[in-house]
Amino acid sequence: MVFPMKGLLAHRSPLNQLLILVGIALFCFFTIGMVGTIALQAMTGLSVEALADLKPTTIVQPGVLTFLRGMQLVQFIGLFLVPSLICARLFSPEPNQFLGFRAPNLHAFWFWSILIMLISLPFIQFIGELNQRIVFPGGMKEWFQSQEKTAENTVKALLSVDTPKDLLLNIFFIAVLAGVGEELLFRGLIQRLLIRRYGIWVGILVAAALFSAMHLQFYGFFPRFLLGIVLGILYAYSGSLWVAMLAHFFYDAMLITAAYLNPDLLDNESVVSFVQLILPALVSLLLSIWVIRQMIHRSKEFPPEEPAFEAEDPNNPFSS
Repeated sequence: MVFPMKGLLAHRSPLNQLLILVGIALFCFFTIGMVGTIALQAMTGLSVEALADLKPTTIVQPGVLTFLRGMQLVQFIGLFLVPSLICARLFSPEPNQFLGFRAPNLHAFWFWSILIMLISLPFIQFIGELNQRIVFPGGMKEWFQSQEKTAENTVKALLSVDTPKDLLLNIFFIAVLAGVGEELLFRGLIQRLLIRRYGIWVGILVAAALFSAMHLQFYGFFPRFLLGIVLGILYAYSGSLWVAMLAHFFYDAMLITAAYLNPDLLDNESVVSFVQLILPALVSLLLSIWVIRQMIHRSKEFPPEEPAFEAEDPNNPFSS
């Protein structure tokens, strides 16, 4: 069946389109999430309530990992994939071009996307350590810690398995799905709409903040915010969503593989002291700034092709 509403809302303002995106994303997330959760409960015989407090003894129970990985897939489809594809088709007569499904303006961006993920990691880790040291008032601290604990238990449950098969499954259900889905929504749509309305750097920064806030893990907010900025720069200056997806996938896959090879990384305690992180973080920051400057400079010589946006059509009943 052909989706008949291609470009129907192309004449709406970026802010109107952003509100429409939020509405469609929430609707898809709740409807597909509800259906997916019911299906997973029927398949595994488990309930969401039974997995609310994951423990080592819970993880080994049959169906637990299937349920957790299934929820990753449900979230990918309901929150990221379906809303993004629907909105891209509504907002543009050329949805693939609108999202950025094209080769980068410079082939060097494929290399830069991997390089920047590698060299920025020590600085992002250092910021993560600083983020962990922020002190909040009692009630706020308890809520933040409860959200952090829930996410931490899920991640540990998925990454604590130690077979090559499980490693590949985790790379797919975490790195691939997050790299594709989150970039579709936060860079392909949200950042693009914000840039159209407010300019490139406001769009990058606000999209990165929303990307980090969506995870509901404030003790990891600032490192994830920095990651979002880097991904936003890659997307904005390469013109290619594939580049941002590759970088996001590589970053997550790198951390998953590191946890597989060294399970001690899953513990809350840092494997090195805070002081030992300072020098690598400084070097990482300086190298990251240099690479980003190179990317931006080269991109200005070969600017990415931007999708054309149509003017307001007074005859379109859906125009703002």
